[in-house]
Amino acid sequence: MAVATPCGTISLLLRDQVRVDMTIDRAIRIVNFKKNIVLSLSSTGSTSAVFHPNGHIYQHGSRVEILAYDLYGNNKYAKMWYKGVSFTSERCALVYLVDAAGTRTTRDRFLDMSQDFSLSVFYNGSRHGPYYIQEAISILQGSRFWITEKGTENFVINNVLVSQTCDGLVRIGRKRNKYQVRTGPLSGKAAVSTPFIHCTASMGPTPHLFVRRGERRMHYDGTNFVLRNAGHSAGFDENNRLRVYK
Repeated sequence: MAVATPCGTISLLLRDQVRVDMTIDRAIRIVNFKKNIVLSLSSTGSTSAVFHPNGHIYQHGSRVEILAYDLYGNNKYAKMWYKGVSFTSERCALVYLVDAAGTRTTRDRFLDMSQDFSLSVFYNGSRHGPYYIQEAISILQGSRFWITEKGTENFVINNVLVSQTCDGLVRIGRKRNKYQVRTGPLSGKAAVSTPFIHCTASMGPTPHLFVRRGERRMHYDGTNFVLRNAGHSAGFDENNRLRVYK
């Protein structure tokens, strides 16, 4: 069921406790209530946010801020920016930088990732408010819905394709899938893929958090935290010791 909200946005309620919110400018925010996952994409697609039990990701332009949760409280932090990839952890007094020269200590600060960036990503740069309720209603009146032979439900709202398969997986595509967002209410998987970033996360026996921005990469499996940039790799091992990979 899709409705126009008092905020002048569109809200689509799907099966398995998944809600998709859209602005009239095609910003997207998807909430997976079962697995406590929130994914957000701005109207321009240049900003995104991921909130997952494994960590938080906030991408704005060419910069990506990352928080990876540790089971024992030794959370990891990383930042992809023009200098390379900076990283540290809760129990590490030093900050490291992986750049074209290799891995070295540096001075850097990291964003407070405890705040909810998904709402600012969703609303900033998008028209919203009571004034736009009628426009949201008009958009809904022009929407389309169909079900495939395999039972996948499809909605096209304001040229945004939202689909949900029989097992609950939700996929959202914009601009011929140039911008994609997806999450699984049963599996706990999540992904955001745009020209600016590609990131994935999963729960279960093999949990992970992965981010790619150009040649910069971060992978975390709950134990090893590995950063890659310019042909160099470094990170923390299972004992929180610095590892520089050859």
